[in-house]
Amino acid sequence: MKGKKIIISLILISFFILLSYYYKSTYSSNDIEAINMNKKYVYPLGEIVSIKATTDGVLVIGYEDESEEYIGGIEIGDNIVDINGVKIENVKDIFEILENINDDEVKVGLIRDEKYINENIKLKIDREYKKLGLWVRDKISGMGTLTFYDPEKSVFKGIGHAITDSDTNELLKIKQGYIYKPKNLNVEKGIKEKNGYLYSDFDLNNPIGQFKYNSNFGITGVFNSEKEKSIQLIEIGNKDDIKLGRAYILLEDKTKNIMSYEININSISTDKQNTIQISIEVIDDRLINYTGGIIQGMSGAPIIQNNKLIGAVTHVIKDNPKKGYGIFIEEMIKLENKN
Repeated sequence: MKGKKIIISLILISFFILLSYYYKSTYSSNDIEAINMNKKYVYPLGEIVSIKATTDGVLVIGYEDESEEYIGGIEIGDNIVDINGVKIENVKDIFEILENINDDEVKVGLIRDEKYINENIKLKIDREYKKLGLWVRDKISGMGTLTFYDPEKSVFKGIGHAITDSDTNELLKIKQGYIYKPKNLNVEKGIKEKNGYLYSDFDLNNPIGQFKYNSNFGITGVFNSEKEKSIQLIEIGNKDDIKLGRAYILLEDKTKNIMSYEININSISTDKQNTIQISIEVIDDRLINYTGGIIQGMSGAPIIQNNKLIGAVTHVIKDNPKKGYGIFIEEMIKLENKN
């Protein structure tokens, strides 16, 4: 917008949701037989989940020492995957490898922009310990929303944007991710100039699903048990089906019920390179009273219009939590199905 810079804050994590005007039905093979096979149908979700994942290797998030001697050509956002040819899976592996190295220099193997690179760096000596002059991370956690379940591929998709590191904003290369049912779900409401967010406890011993594929348009994974088919299939809409005006988003409430909330679609982007494709505004007082509008943890909430799944919530405008953005559901459908 001319003359005004809009600050966009990325919303993390997924949901499952059910439109309030849907009636419950039992899924059977006859449902599929009755469907026009030229169209695609999925189960809309909107279920809020807790997410925990480990990275593939360790992510460089900062430098302990800015000296070129110690960091070599390693950049923030690189994924370290081996040292002197020995595979790295977590931070602990680095300490164990360095403990047994007699040289003062190591060859670090890393992934940058999907390419494997080697860099030689000098080790730092801290009293009797050897270490890299880097700050690294190997685990992430947060909240999010699942968007839909695809019965044809037996996969769920959610979040609608990449899981990124909070310090580097780099897309994380996930080794293994898990989703959990939140316990004691809490809401910090969004207000002007302050992002709201969802938070909760969860049981690490009881994941409900897992994923490995993390892309710019969300995550793809599988449930650990068969998903209950207590909701109706919905047709996937394309961008040409989207109209300005009234639509709905689906989101789980504190009592674990999936509710539909009214929104307006204010504009639609035709730029194929833009991941901010649908401009939305929350107009439902129930959601405003519940969350303040769009908050962190709602990423992936399904957007429904004219009985079609057309998109997913992805961003909030920082100075106005009632307004935000989403992506076309087509982008999530096109994701390669990996799990």
